[in-house]
Amino acid sequence: MKRKYVIRLAYDGTDFCGWQTQNGVGDRANPKPSIEQTLIAAIRDLTGEVVTVTASGRTDAGVHASGQVAHFRLESLACPEERLREGINHRLPESVRLLALGRAPDDFHAGRAIAKQYSYYLQVGPAHLPNLQRYTNWCRRPLDGAAMHEAATALLGSHDFEPFAGGGSAVKSTMREIYEAEVTRDRLHFPGAFGSDVSVVWRFRIRGSGFLKQMVRRLAGTLKQIGEGRRPADELAAILATGNRETVGPTAPAGGLWLERVWYAEPFGLEEDLVSSEQ
Repeated sequence: MKRKYVIRLAYDGTDFCGWQTQNGVGDRANPKPSIEQTLIAAIRDLTGEVVTVTASGRTDAGVHASGQVAHFRLESLACPEERLREGINHRLPESVRLLALGRAPDDFHAGRAIAKQYSYYLQVGPAHLPNLQRYTNWCRRPLDGAAMHEAATALLGSHDFEPFAGGGSAVKSTMREIYEAEVTRDRLHFPGAFGSDVSVVWRFRIRGSGFLKQMVRRLAGTLKQIGEGRRPADELAAILATGNRETVGPTAPAGGLWLERVWYAEPFGLEEDLVSSEQ
């Protein structure tokens, strides 16, 4: 009898082609592995079983996660869950880690999330900070955080986000509901001779029922231009009203995007289950 397990994991997506295994991985056209195949290989090395790992959703190449959720099944294994988590982590590269592992109900499916939270991070300063380069998008110009936050509030509620959808995605509906959207500032402080307030990181946080391919990155690219004063603060509202894809800003680089949290309607087998009242 197979047992279903659910995991919450974090990863630095820089050196991966995304969550999903791609054809031709390892050749010159696509030399980077996927998060999915990396997990499968670690589980196989530990248990001898070839499993299917199903995630809450696919992240693109270069996108990071601190709260991705996935599930898989194993034959009965006489191993405590904590040891199973540690054993898998021991076989994973340092850039991927299971944060939690537990037994999941048989009817749980990681793809049936009812809410997700992403954040996009924009770094502003005289030059990019090397230790943040992989995880933020450096901006040469100062950003107007108040204008970006005002623009982000137009996303709240149910809208057709088709103008912000990247190409190549086939979905039944492009309608999505946004529960929270904000832009906040985190000022970085340096000790001693470096003083303080050298660099600022702006965080665009959005929580919704779901997201289209590259939707958050296209929103972030438009917000960045608003923050630079190149677009008015009501630009996002106008795009949603007209549905004009031509007025959407550039797709922001993948490195600034993080999948941070995933919610489900019912408890799903981990401590501190993220259960949302949003239906």
